[in-house]
Amino acid sequence: MTLLLIGTIVVPLLAIPILYALAKRLKERTGYICFVLLLIPLITILFAALQGSGSIQGTYQELYSWSPIGNFGFKVDNLSLPILFIISLLTALVSLFSVPYMRQRIGDDPGRYGLYYSLYVLYSLGMMGTVLATNLIEFYLFFEIMLVPSFFLIAEWGYGEKERISLTYFIWTHVGALVLLVGILVTAYLTSVTDMDLVIGNLTANPGLISTTLRLGIVAAMCFGFFVKIGQFGLHVWLPSAYAEAPTPISTILAAAMTGIGGYATVRIVMTIFPQSFLTFSAFFAGWALITMIYGSAMALVQDDIKRLLAYSSISQMGYILFGLAAFNSFGVSGSMFQYVSNATAKGILFIVVGAVMLQVRGERSLSKMGGLASKMPITATAAFIGSLTLAGLPSTNGFLSEFFLFQGGFVRATDTASEYRFVIAALGIIATALTVGYSLMAMKKIFFGAPNSDTSNVKEPPWTITLPLITLSIVTVILGIYPEPILGRLLSAARAIVGA
Repeated sequence: MTLLLIGTIVVPLLAIPILYALAKRLKERTGYICFVLLLIPLITILFAALQGSGSIQGTYQELYSWSPIGNFGFKVDNLSLPILFIISLLTALVSLFSVPYMRQRIGDDPGRYGLYYSLYVLYSLGMMGTVLATNLIEFYLFFEIMLVPSFFLIAEWGYGEKERISLTYFIWTHVGALVLLVGILVTAYLTSVTDMDLVIGNLTANPGLISTTLRLGIVAAMCFGFFVKIGQFGLHVWLPSAYAEAPTPISTILAAAMTGIGGYATVRIVMTIFPQSFLTFSAFFAGWALITMIYGSAMALVQDDIKRLLAYSSISQMGYILFGLAAFNSFGVSGSMFQYVSNATAKGILFIVVGAVMLQVRGERSLSKMGGLASKMPITATAAFIGSLTLAGLPSTNGFLSEFFLFQGGFVRATDTASEYRFVIAALGIIATALTVGYSLMAMKKIFFGAPNSDTSNVKEPPWTITLPLITLSIVTVILGIYPEPILGRLLSAARAIVGA
């Protein structure tokens, strides 16, 4: 048996004590070792994708015996590969960004560097394991592993009322996970298996195993858990403060990688196992998504704190993901998952930009106290411009294609069902993008243009550990905007297999 994908879990796991020990001598330079170690899962995932390129749905899978529950495994396919690529790329790049940023948060304490990078790698492991998982119990274990290190990272190195904010974050997301667990356990009990493929096979062979009413209840429980994670309106209470007050490298991972995993899991588990039940709720989900899109963008427009602005922007972007899923067709689902990718590159860029600016202006986050940075930080300003235009959906960025596909999915669903409600929701969704353009351009103008003030007069370009991640993410954003086939083609194929052509 090839031990390839399990290496994406084992390598970060072994890296935890290594990084903790090395930090005693290397201090902040431990981030360089962390970067190299986190490149290994990225390379492994890409190699696994090549191994599975000739199979159905581009699947490469490893299964291992787990005697209490059957089998557990790891799978790279057309649906998971784009998500895994972005997560592994971001976690590696943000470990570089952490080198100068955490230097000003930690100082010279070697033990604190060891703790930070150990928790950071465990956090990365949890995200990759969640996306790779083939078993419902395995999925839940990794889903919870994401929560624990992120809680401590916020509680230890956050800003403001970090203890209260981290506890709020923990309680909300853990309660969501427990409700999700109810849906998982009921499904496992009634189908007698926990392997996702076997669950689908048992339900296909014997649809009467779970009644229609109970299926709706299971879907409601699972979606509640996943929608807490993606911060849909009403379930978003934890998100603005957690994003704003977390250390900026962790804010980057929260916004760009972790939160959207709830959208991926909705496709992987809910839509794949209970497609008709999800379709029953889809009209309601479309309206919920629209409210989330408008609320997040409207709140972003009135923020002066740049991190809080990006936090509300993330709520809005998660609304776009749910909007695409609610269309329940190949356009909407593929556009939704591509929205995960485009939001990841854009938010990765923008949060790193914010971190770079904070390092230069002594932690300042107020838009009203910034200005004139474009001439002093040209690389940072160019990257911020690309990230902002990606959020706004400008052609030649991957944000344009993700929004084009998910809105097309919305209109196709409205046409297929001859639903005026669906048509109005889709039309209002497009109009809501104007709010995204508004807050994106407003933030760009206040930070990078206008006259410099006393706080920004001595600003300079950040070190290469910040500009390299910015340049890399900017290049990925533009390449996928011009040539999206390696990602979008796979997502379209996966979406057709789940919801039909």
